[in-house]
Amino acid sequence: MLKVLIADDDADLRDFLRDELVSAGYTVITVGNGADAIVKVAEQEFDIVLLDMLMPGLDGIQVIKVLHKIAPQLPIIGLTGYVGRGYMAQAMDLNVITLTKPIIVSNLIEEMEGLLKNKKKP
Repeated sequence: MLKVLIADDDADLRDFLRDELVSAGYTVITVGNGADAIVKVAEQEFDIVLLDMLMPGLDGIQVIKVLHKIAPQLPIIGLTGYVGRGYMAQAMDLNVITLTKPIIVSNLIEEMEGLLKNKKKP
């Protein structure tokens, strides 16, 4: 079973995504901020991370940079409701795709599966 880390400061969205992904067959761990996401990735192995781009404390770009250092092969999908703030372009520069909120679960799962397929190729 694939293991997903969701890092988002919006508890309702975190819970919604967790419930949807668990019912789709994933194992899901959730955290409410970027610092906790970094700690979890340092402590456990994940197949993919879903990362809110705008959170209190460390923002998504800062977290991506750290995760790339501690888990360089870990696929990350950014999530944002702030299209105009440049997070998508910055994330793209770091080879991270970003989906806009509200999240359409079927699109999210499709993106996840695509990233996970590419990760498994030698």
